[in-house]
Amino acid sequence: MTARETGLACEALACQHLQNKGYCLLARNYRSGPHEIDLVMRDGDTTVFVEVKARSSTAYGRPAEFVTASKRRFLRQAAEAYLVERGLYEQPARFDVVEVYLPKKDMVHIVNAFDA
Repeated sequence: MTARETGLACEALACQHLQNKGYCLLARNYRSGPHEIDLVMRDGDTTVFVEVKARSSTAYGRPAEFVTASKRRFLRQAAEAYLVERGLYEQPARFDVVEVYLPKKDMVHIVNAFDA
């Protein structure tokens, strides 16, 4: 399985996990220019931008630690574009991270993982 295939499979697992928690899927792999948001979900009245990070080892840190400052900046830019395009700019929004631990596929959902 390629890295891209693994990433897509982990995104599907994370999406199902969030839907089981009552979230509604709005978009998958939303792109704004060169930037991509893995999942856009709705949690009540809040738009949730979800970054999925998978790792087979924590030897170099937890998966969420790989959401670097530059990645957060790109996610913010794409999220802003999404909100503006859909007229949701005044609605509540947040950024979550779902960590997927391979090969067991255990997941940790970090709500409001970083500020907008």
